Amino acid sequence: MFTNSNILVPTDFSPYARFANTYALAIARNYGGTVHFVHVLDANVVSGVRGHGMWLNPSDAETLLDSMREHASSRLTTLAEEAEGQGVRSEQHIVVGNAPQEILRLALDKQCTLIVIATHGRSGFDHVVFGSVAERVVRQSPVPVLAIKHPEHDFVEASDLSLRIRHVLFPTDFSDFSEKGLPFAISFCREFSAKLSLLHATEIPIVLPEFMPDSVVSVGPEMEQAARGTLEEKKAGIPNLDVDAVSVTGVPHSEICRFAEEHGVDLIVMPTHGRSGFGHVLFGSVAEKVVRLARCPVLTIRPDGDGSAFER
Repeated sequence: MFTNSNILVPTDFSPYARFANTYALAIARNYGGTVHFVHVLDANVVSGVRGHGMWLNPSDAETLLDSMREHASSRLTTLAEEAEGQGVRSEQHIVVGNAPQEILRLALDKQCTLIVIATHGRSGFDHVVFGSVAERVVRQSPVPVLAIKHPEHDFVEASDLSLRIRHVLFPTDFSDFSEKGLPFAISFCREFSAKLSLLHATEIPIVLPEFMPDSVVSVGPEMEQAARGTLEEKKAGIPNLDVDAVSVTGVPHSEICRFAEEHGVDLIVMPTHGRSGFGHVLFGSVAEKVVRLARCPVLTIRPDGDGSAFER
């Protein structure tokens, strides 16, 4: 799937980001890809640094920026040397600007087919900053994004960079859009002889009892039964693969994360949004919440990726 791919790895040089580096190197080595390490310097942050109670003047800000660039270059060189030691080709990139925008733009410029990113960086304020960067990249990227959170449930063996994917979870809302992500999940399962779980979570709208007609009481079971039937049809359409179909009732992102943890899922594959309009917003938020909360790597896919995410 990612053979001879360009893989983009944004890094803030934190321990969390290093785990994302490990995944990128493992994927690149297994598929003969090239890793592109990128560090984004935020010029707005530099210009907002205070010195002795005063804003830095342009000259001092530029000096600080040069110092940060030199430091980043040194760190990226170390990452490149580590990649070379693992037999992986790599390139280094230092850019100045808005982090999510520059990450996505570089992914387009280098024709990357995968972005590997940590879901959070340093503690405190930087934790929030890098977390928001990852979430914006997940939300806007037209290419698949593998979000890594560590220490959690991993599918890369750090000692030899081997990939060990035994169980893949594919949540679906049955929209045509979300179904376009299913081939990715199937491909991983076929390649690694892994089990595939198809999951649909039926969320019943909250209705005040005094406004709830008697007919609504049976809506939940009927919706879940219908979902189970649809899942069984999809399961039957995936031959020669170990597939189970799971239909549950509850808050989608919570049920997805609960299932993944209880069943030792190695990888969750899901689209970044589903139906148009309100449904689009709902399923999009589900994907982002899963990325934030799941205890295993999450591969998000935007099947309609057309480059629009790169527009400023």
